[in-house]
Amino acid sequence: MSISEQIADKLRALEARMPEVEAGLVATPDGLTIASALSPDADEERIAAMCAAAFSTAERICNELNKGPVQMSFVKGDGGYVLITSSGPNAILMVMAAPKAKLGLLFLEMRRLAKEIEELVKGP
Repeated sequence: MSISEQIADKLRALEARMPEVEAGLVATPDGLTIASALSPDADEERIAAMCAAAFSTAERICNELNKGPVQMSFVKGDGGYVLITSSGPNAILMVMAAPKAKLGLLFLEMRRLAKEIEELVKGP
């Protein structure tokens, strides 16, 4: 099984464990899709690029304001949340969640998943 398939399986497993999770995506820091569990009509390349740009902007903001490394970029809209975190130097993880999501549990699950993804993408 390829790395992309392994990561996509992990994204789908997160959705199965947490019904409030609506979608997930893993991309390179420069916005190329590694794996996704998005709806079929979603433009995953565009979403990957936007997530990478948003996370890069969050990193620059934290750096400028001397707040240390970014833990997570968090966007709340009327329809729910978009959360982006680093999965090491080679990947970012985006999760989209419903408004009723239990954020503390989601943050914990994302940290665990980000570590697993980091191990997969760093290779031997």
